[in-house]
Amino acid sequence: KPKNEMAPLEKVLITICSADRKTKKTFMSLPSRKDVIEKAHKYGLTGNTIVLESNGCEICEDEVLLFAAKEKILLMLLAENDEYIILPPPSPLNRSDRAGSGFDASFVNDSTVSNDETLSLASVTPSHGKNTSAHFKDFVIPWSKVPNEIMKHLRGKTSLGKRLNTLANLLVDSLRERHAHIPIRVFREVAQLAAEKYPESLLEKDREGQQIATTPQSLISKMINRNNALNRPQKRSSSTSLDTHANNSAKKRKSIQGAVASNGSAKSAAVNRDLEEKKQQLIASYRGNADLEAATIAEHMKECFPLQRAFFNNSEKIPDINAIKDNWPYIFRKQHLYQHFELLMSIDPRLLEKHFSSERERIFKFFKSSKNKKISALEENNANVVRGLAYHFNEDPDYIFKQLENGPLPKDVLQHMNPTNAPWVALVNTPDADASAAKTEALVYIEGKIMSTFTATDVDLPDILAQLLCYYYTFNMMYPKEANQTLEFIVIYFLQNTPEQARNSKKSVSSNSKYNQLIAKLANANG
Repeated sequence: KPKNEMAPLEKVLITICSADRKTKKTFMSLPSRKDVIEKAHKYGLTGNTIVLESNGCEICEDEVLLFAAKEKILLMLLAENDEYIILPPPSPLNRSDRAGSGFDASFVNDSTVSNDETLSLASVTPSHGKNTSAHFKDFVIPWSKVPNEIMKHLRGKTSLGKRLNTLANLLVDSLRERHAHIPIRVFREVAQLAAEKYPESLLEKDREGQQIATTPQSLISKMINRNNALNRPQKRSSSTSLDTHANNSAKKRKSIQGAVASNGSAKSAAVNRDLEEKKQQLIASYRGNADLEAATIAEHMKECFPLQRAFFNNSEKIPDINAIKDNWPYIFRKQHLYQHFELLMSIDPRLLEKHFSSERERIFKFFKSSKNKKISALEENNANVVRGLAYHFNEDPDYIFKQLENGPLPKDVLQHMNPTNAPWVALVNTPDADASAAKTEALVYIEGKIMSTFTATDVDLPDILAQLLCYYYTFNMMYPKEANQTLEFIVIYFLQNTPEQARNSKKSVSSNSKYNQLIAKLANANG
């Protein structure tokens, strides 16, 4: 066309962040990669590769860049030495979703629950990741096992569509034959090998069929999802009656022996015997019939993690809290509870206390501006952080913790006051034997029974919350409906998504709009 018939390029609004997501800039730019990169450099960002922040797909065409700008998609600028790391998801699947899962699962490993758009906890490096990588060093993709229909598409250089799930399942199953603990980077490496062999079918393309990615992000995501599905535990119910235990799942779970065998190899019969012996040593030690050092107890508990998961996940006979105490009594001690949770979720539960402390001032600034007088009148302390969040979601904080003047409580009083099997804490004021001052004792109730006691103050409340969440995840329990959103938000904001990541995330960090709205409001509260 003649020049006078060509419309001049209009500037568009670009939002782009650094590889670590700590710096995010918004500016007007021509819809060209060159102009965006130049302007990003002026704002202090480094790098020459533009990718989508959500999945790391490289933007190779200006038309794609224009589309991203019009859709207000967050971009990322990568330097040559930067590695794209996908943002962790906000939380595991909703309790009820996991309760209804039909998957046969006995173990949870390095990765945890994710969805099709996100890789779960990819930025977290599990403590046992380095040891397990050796199992996959010489792994070769078993192309001979790939169904002919899929191979036809791969050789024909056409998209797999829904068949990509089948390929992902096959790759994961082959990896699990080596070892059940699969580090995140192994999924990436294997998927990359597949993409190098069949790039036309496995790398993302634009509408014109041009490749716009250098990594097979969809395949990686589906592989991790498959592994998570196999590892996802069946959730225990938290009935509203103290005398009613959870219903058995319709799906049958493998026996402990079968589960342990699937965690290793054909040799695992001997491993199983060894774990059973260590379990009996732990029980004897707890009952005072054997003398084990603290370090030995911790090591035995760590080694017996697969046995514990098989026990907690047994849907043929879901263990009640008494059975758990009889078989794994040390799990009710914070050190071992935290160790189990970290192995299960690849998250240090102590992070909750750290983030809770750093965010308290910001949260109370938001509370003070609330039109809800019940929230705005709260004094600044840790207990009121939880109360304020519960009031925000129109829920009852007493289903998380309740302050009492005396205790422990008789069963009939407890049934009337807090009729839930779910974990909660009674904070009881008791007179000090040596002084007139009173002290507070924390009583952890699960299924209406006191499972742990310790002295606590308001300073300890974040640690108490962390313990409660560990119990929910470890024992596969559902949040009570009276505090479901509050507990889920605490997980999202303080534990899995760090507050900084949640506040700075351009896109929604949760499918629940209430959480996203609250996160946005907290982002605007000058803390």
